[in-house]
Amino acid sequence: MLKELKKVVEESGKDAQEFQQTANFVVANQFVSAFKHGQRKHYLLVESYQDYFDNLFDALGLKLYVNENERLAGVLPVQREAFVRLKTEDTLFLLVLRQIYEEKIENFEVDNGFVATNTHTILDRYVQLVKREIPSETRFKDILALFSRHGVIIRGKAYEEDSKNLMINITPVVRLIVTEAYLRQLESFNGADPEDDDIDAEIEDTTETEQD
Repeated sequence: MLKELKKVVEESGKDAQEFQQTANFVVANQFVSAFKHGQRKHYLLVESYQDYFDNLFDALGLKLYVNENERLAGVLPVQREAFVRLKTEDTLFLLVLRQIYEEKIENFEVDNGFVATNTHTILDRYVQLVKREIPSETRFKDILALFSRHGVIIRGKAYEEDSKNLMINITPVVRLIVTEAYLRQLESFNGADPEDDDIDAEIEDTTETEQD
């Protein structure tokens, strides 16, 4: 790949470090958006040099995804071993996010592919959908942090009238991770203990996630 890097650097007139930093950022965060603070330069570089990044990530066992309409780019694991095995609680929250996302899309409540919601709405929908008690505040923060790292959501500020209710933007990434096959797995959830119902998600295994 060094030969390809040298070629794209010569053609673009950019520094090799820019390509290396963007590749590292994408691998670490899985998705980048032109609309997310600090990620625009990485998205634009991937969009402009898709052939290079496609070959680079392919060599790493990753599949490049670019949506120029939604200004979103990222990678999905090809091998099953590269998937994160999420706890059932995490997977059910993903289902909630996908459901909220689709409802907002149908009602045209979307901005650049992002839909706005908040943590209270997510927790209320979780209880309504899966008939379980909400997780502890610490556990819920961990779940949000995981989804944020992988670009599924963007956490915003708390509402002035309620400091525990955070603004949340759900990104188009939720559609890539919560695929139709994944939805079918979730639909078969039988309410047993999480240890018995873990589900593989199409999230790249680059973070230190709690495993069972």
